[in-house]
Amino acid sequence: MGVCSRQRIVYGVVTVSEKGQISIPVDIRRDLDIKAGDKLLVLKRRDNAGLTLIKLDKMDELMFLIQEDEEFFKRLGGDKDG
Repeated sequence: MGVCSRQRIVYGVVTVSEKGQISIPVDIRRDLDIKAGDKLLVLKRRDNAGLTLIKLDKMDELMFLIQEDEEFFKRLGGDKDG
C-alpha cells in the first residue's frame, strides 16, 4: 500500500461480538508481528475511553529493564530512604 507504518495510527474499525470478542486487523498484526498464540496484556485507560493491548513479551522486557535499573524508583521519587 505504501503507507508508512511508523506514522499510521488508525487501522480500521472492529465490532465487538456477543461473546465480547474482536478481530485484530491484519495490517496491525503484521506491523506489530502479532501471531496466533501470542499473549496480550489488556489495560484499561485511566480516562475510561477504551483499552490498550501490549504484547506480553514486550512487557516482560520492560519489567526486566526496570528490575535491572537501580535508579528507576529514585527517579520516580519512590525511594524516600536514599
